[in-house]
Amino acid sequence: MVTGATGGIGKGVALRLAARGATVVVNGRNEQKAAQVLAEIHDLGGRGRFIAGDVRSVSDMEKVTAEAARAYGGVDIVVPSAGGNDDEARSPAVRGRFTDIDLSRVTDFVGQAVAAKLLVVQAAVPYMQERGGGSVVFVTSEGGRTPTPGQTAIATFSGGLIMASKVLSKELARHQIRVNCVCVTVVRDSPSWEAAFARENGVSGVSEHHRKQYQKISDRSPFGVAAPQDIGNVVAFLASDDAHYLTGATISPTGGLTVH
Repeated sequence: MVTGATGGIGKGVALRLAARGATVVVNGRNEQKAAQVLAEIHDLGGRGRFIAGDVRSVSDMEKVTAEAARAYGGVDIVVPSAGGNDDEARSPAVRGRFTDIDLSRVTDFVGQAVAAKLLVVQAAVPYMQERGGGSVVFVTSEGGRTPTPGQTAIATFSGGLIMASKVLSKELARHQIRVNCVCVTVVRDSPSWEAAFARENGVSGVSEHHRKQYQKISDRSPFGVAAPQDIGNVVAFLASDDAHYLTGATISPTGGLTVH
């Protein structure tokens, strides 16, 4: 199961998992976009289906996981990739200097963003237990590891999620469920990339400060800007049996931009 798999990083993850033989449940809210992803999965010789659902909804995530388990006999891999409220994350009231941001909106965003990552996992764990194990790979922001001016909200959310992933890795190890975390920075061909650089009528979808940050990151990345499939390769490895002895890890595929 991959949330946010109808585009961007989630799509890259879904394609790489399919290429490695996984049957992929594409979760999102746009059936038309999902159909395009499924067509690419089928072109790879893979299998998959679309199950709609809002990652911030308990009932939606319970329905998605139940339907996936009924269709395929269980759930083995969960990749919470969807952001939940990307537009709010890009708002200057949420992403900006601490003295300028609206803290009520920031705290609301953090709560929604955490829910978007954790609800699907909580819904899926019983099915993974029935299967005798599984793998959870969170996809979140490098802002949770590397302090970046203007990212109070992202740092609070992502930093908390990183620690939560470690707690879950401890709790779920007895059930043979591994939990790891992948932290990304700027990724091309993603909604964040398009908001920063795909200008409409000469206007960016983010603040100028935000856009300049993205440009600086793009210019300074030693290995260039990652594509969704690059992140997908890392996630697919962590989800696979190749990483059967790895849990509680936080990996930053940032192309040398950050080193831990």
